[in-house]
Amino acid sequence: MSEADTTHKKKCVAVGISSAPNSSRLLHWAHQMAQSLNVGWIAIHVDTGIIPQRADKEQLDANLELARSLGAQVFVVVGADSVQCLVTAAIEHNASMLVIGRSGLSRLGMLPRRATISDRILREASPLDVVVISDFKKVRHDFTFSFLRRYFRVPVHQYLLLIIVFIAVTALCTLLAPVLGNRCVPLIYLTAVLLLSLVSGPAPIAIFAVISSLAYNFLFIPPRFTLAIASPEDILLWGLYFLVAAVTGFLSAGLRTRERLLAKRDRTATVLLAAADCLAKVNSIQEAGLAIADLVEKHTKAEAVVYVTPDTKNKHEEALYSAQGLTQNDTYMDVARVCVASGKTCGHYSSVRPESKLRFIPACSGEHAVAAIGFDGVSKKSQVEEEDELFAALGRNLALFIERSRSEEDSRHAALELESERLAKVLFDSVSHELKTPLTAITGSLSVLVDKEIVLDSNAKEELLECALVATKELSKTVEDFLSIGRIEAGALSLKREPVEPSDIVQMVTNTFSQKNTSHPFKVSTPHMQMSFNIDAVLVSRLIVNLLENASKYSIPEGTIELQIATKEAGLSIIVKDEGPGFSPQRMNAPFTKFHKVEGDKPGGIGLGLAICNGIAIAHGGRIQAYHEDKFFIVEVILPNCVEDLQL
Repeated sequence: MSEADTTHKKKCVAVGISSAPNSSRLLHWAHQMAQSLNVGWIAIHVDTGIIPQRADKEQLDANLELARSLGAQVFVVVGADSVQCLVTAAIEHNASMLVIGRSGLSRLGMLPRRATISDRILREASPLDVVVISDFKKVRHDFTFSFLRRYFRVPVHQYLLLIIVFIAVTALCTLLAPVLGNRCVPLIYLTAVLLLSLVSGPAPIAIFAVISSLAYNFLFIPPRFTLAIASPEDILLWGLYFLVAAVTGFLSAGLRTRERLLAKRDRTATVLLAAADCLAKVNSIQEAGLAIADLVEKHTKAEAVVYVTPDTKNKHEEALYSAQGLTQNDTYMDVARVCVASGKTCGHYSSVRPESKLRFIPACSGEHAVAAIGFDGVSKKSQVEEEDELFAALGRNLALFIERSRSEEDSRHAALELESERLAKVLFDSVSHELKTPLTAITGSLSVLVDKEIVLDSNAKEELLECALVATKELSKTVEDFLSIGRIEAGALSLKREPVEPSDIVQMVTNTFSQKNTSHPFKVSTPHMQMSFNIDAVLVSRLIVNLLENASKYSIPEGTIELQIATKEAGLSIIVKDEGPGFSPQRMNAPFTKFHKVEGDKPGGIGLGLAICNGIAIAHGGRIQAYHEDKFFIVEVILPNCVEDLQL
């Protein structure tokens, strides 16, 4: 199997070719696409058995030779159904994309038509990504009734149509009047009025009714070539024609105008509803800008951007959003700034910066603009007013969202500042108390030791030194807590892991905790099997001591405190039980947050002990949790995957 075949089996681009001149363009496009995707490509021709003409055969041979010269692998498939054969061949050769051609010529869309080959391929080639390439770089408009109505929406086109129809109908009446009689003329003119009313406004219809009635009188009612009418019947017929033509034309044009207004209202409501839905789903101004830019681009089917002003209070810079994300375009940015500053429409079809490709509409909240919507796609000045109204309403929704988001952000910042001030006050009060108490003890002991009489008393001297030493340790512990929480939050807490047996952990904890615990029975349980844990023994011992001190602080008088060390999740499980009430519901919402003081907490401490425990557990890849169970309050720490050795 060749390397090219291997590539095709993995992924390739397929293109259908025929004797059409457009096939050469398809081949070049498929070749470039395959190169950009770094995959192979194949060209498929379906031979339906129909013998082509000489010119078509020469063109087909040239297209096949072009495909080979561009590096494509050419396949000729025989079958009566060209669509089925093309799709089947592309799938069999593991193509992920199928490139086909389609004529860009206008079509008479008002008439029924059969499905084309390209229509069938789009419908039947569901496993493939189908790319349709037009014969022309710009596809011409379909000649449909909707296109005619859009074309004759321009007043100049309506009056031009009026002149052409009047001349054509008058010429037709001149030919038919000698055969059918003069009485058929008003009916022909009336038919023209009804047809014109489908695409024209009331003014052209009124003008046509006047000039057609005058032409009917001047050219067809005896005496001809005068405005006089000899017969009462002709007078009645002329008057009735003018009345029916004018009323019919006005009614038809009025209905069409109301239909256009309803369509405009429905279109506006659809866009605004889509905008409200988008803004309800986004959470930031950036997401809102991207969503609105994408919505405007889909609506106009052309380029669109959204400019948002800077917010100095929240330190947000100005930004320009498109459907693809943040964009940088100095010209658009300059025009948007002018639009926001002036609060007026700028850019295309305006008096301010008309050279801009986009037209910018200010998005105002109250009297001030906070954003601008820039859009393309307005090819006629008659569409400007309608689009301006739509995007001005869209801009108001966007501006309200921006103002609300910025207001909420201001509120969040204010709340954060208040919380920061509260934490600073709590920290200041706690630190002042925790530092002042040992410093007072140290200062008092040293001051007394200056007295020569007390110095001579060895018992008093020893007692004072012991008091100063205990106070120094408390002071050192407070300072160490601050340093530890700082290292934890900075991610600089380094672990010195080494194998440690449960008995060693218990001994380190007991030596420290027994010096502070005097009123609570203390129980310890360890695993029955011999094992070791790969942990930082010093930090884990500190974690356990903090939990035991917290338990002794909140447990009931003479309540038992129990320490359990076991294995769980291939690691170390540490459980501290006490018979106290445990954390309050308010404390349970954030039990291991630093400086978190709630109602019911015992005085003393700065609120760092449990936060340090949480940091040590996380540093080991573990977790800590607190819960109630029967009459006990339990704090459990799990340090997974740290069992070093296990011997039964």
